[in-house]
Amino acid sequence: MRIGGGRPLVGTVRTPGDKSISHRVLLLGALAEGTTVVRGLSDGDDVLRTLAAVEALGARVTRRGEEVRIEGGHLHAPPGPVDCGNSGTGLRLLAGVAAGIDGRTVLVGDDSLSSRPMDRVAEPLRAMGAQVDGQGERCLPPITVGGGPLVGIDWTPPVASAQVKSAILLAGLGATGETVVREPVATRAHTEELLAEAGADVTVTADGPGRVVRLRPSRLRPLDVDVPGDPSQAAFWVVAACLVPGSEVTVEHVYAGPERIGFVGVLQRMGADVAVVGRGASADLVARSGPLVATEVEASEIPSLDEVPVLAVAAAAARGTTVFRAVGELRVKETDRLQAVAALVRALGAGAEVDGDDLVVEGVGPDGRLAVAATHSGGDHRMAMAAAVAALAAGSGDVAGFGAVATSYPGFVADLRSLGGTVAGGQIVAIDGPAGSGKSTVSRAVAERLGVARLDTGAMYRAVAWAALERGVDPADGEALAALARDAEIDADRAGVRIDGVDVTEEIRSPEVSRAVSAVAANPEVRRHLVERQRRWAADHGGGVVEGRDIGTVVFPAADLKVFLTATPEERARRRHEETAEGVARRDRIDSTRAASPLTQAADAHLLDTTGRTVEDVVEEVLSWL
Repeated sequence: MRIGGGRPLVGTVRTPGDKSISHRVLLLGALAEGTTVVRGLSDGDDVLRTLAAVEALGARVTRRGEEVRIEGGHLHAPPGPVDCGNSGTGLRLLAGVAAGIDGRTVLVGDDSLSSRPMDRVAEPLRAMGAQVDGQGERCLPPITVGGGPLVGIDWTPPVASAQVKSAILLAGLGATGETVVREPVATRAHTEELLAEAGADVTVTADGPGRVVRLRPSRLRPLDVDVPGDPSQAAFWVVAACLVPGSEVTVEHVYAGPERIGFVGVLQRMGADVAVVGRGASADLVARSGPLVATEVEASEIPSLDEVPVLAVAAAAARGTTVFRAVGELRVKETDRLQAVAALVRALGAGAEVDGDDLVVEGVGPDGRLAVAATHSGGDHRMAMAAAVAALAAGSGDVAGFGAVATSYPGFVADLRSLGGTVAGGQIVAIDGPAGSGKSTVSRAVAERLGVARLDTGAMYRAVAWAALERGVDPADGEALAALARDAEIDADRAGVRIDGVDVTEEIRSPEVSRAVSAVAANPEVRRHLVERQRRWAADHGGGVVEGRDIGTVVFPAADLKVFLTATPEERARRRHEETAEGVARRDRIDSTRAASPLTQAADAHLLDTTGRTVEDVVEEVLSWL
């Protein structure tokens, strides 16, 4: 992505629902007896993974618009592995839940998560009586949790961690005796706050700079929660407003707990014009541009360290030397964030040095300016957004691997544009082809290799077909189908497919939907409404890998790379299981001869026959063309 600045950032934005609260309220809702109602849930991939996980554990989840309902209280070990994607929070907290469930729960993640140690969670859960097995001495994922009867423990984490504390407390809900967690430094208190709201027998007492949390065995009542905005995401806009001359930005309805907005105090100490407006659980943050000076930052001020990347960008633009003390824990985030932040600062023309667990940043000063740079996120969402803020301050900059922002903030690009920033580039890879040619498998693998978002447009048409069958809409009723496609809320992301809040990931692959989808997709008005959504998705995500039937010919005729996959009818029938070769050929004829966006190979598309080839081989060829 090429990020452009050059003019003030002005306006109001609202960040996604707080990611930490979103994870926890989903898990507590699954453990509670009754129906938990959540509004404003984070729409990032991390939280969507946890949402799918609680369903796999036996909770019933329904979504309608902004409201999510979780019917919990009867959890069981899942039938297969639970995929946490890139979410360390999700995996660690789910380990605590799984420890109290009879049976074996396997928790897996992507390549990045699979390199992150889980021993700090495994040790206390083992002490409580759970069996936790991972890879190597540091217990790397995948991890297997054997749950069952647990006993309470008195635990002092060697490193302050809200995730470790939360895993212990979630396990302690059903343990025998009292569970105690002694924090040397107070971390975000979402878990104990939500536990108290759900009726748990929990007490919290201050202990110097830390706190002691005591939990007795408890049954939970359901929650009703409006999730405020994520302050860690708000920090990006606050710093951007401080650095871009003439800017004034308001980030509204942000969670304002003291452990979460410590970055505001750091910026104020640097001379930034930042105000917290409002009291209570949420507040507005108002930031204006101005010169900054160096300061010293203790890890205890920002316990999660999530704001260090963007604060380091502020330090790079400040006058003097800023020192971030005891931030070694950054080494075990999505990337080695400590080295990644130092590399970003140096790319911006400022000085950076890692001294043990400290990060030392020598700023360019008020008379200098951050350099225009080309950087790479390394697949880390916070590094991608910090680099985008740096580009705004420098006037422009290129950020590779920008699709990582979908992990926590899918609407980042849209909000950036709304404030006055510009975004260009962001490659579109269009993958077309008939049913069974390998579009879904190949597009998913290519997106993962590139670190970008992926959209399955065929799943959108299938979702409309499923809804039509479910609601008794005749597929031949063009007007009713068009209204359904226009009004329905459809999400087709890495966590699954939903229409009007109902997860239909499995249902849309049924033979009934497969028979109906061609008629639905042939409706010109349905296609018009969904194509508009697909183009809007690409604009919001800054490009990505898009797969479907007319992506290279109609939806994105100017895509950076067009690939048309094919395979023999026999091979495609084998992959699709429920269809014969004759059925596949018949569907090809329907799709190729329909009036609206017929299936056809774009003149400038690369043709690739996947018959008998491995996924890895096909992906390598696609990447070589890109």
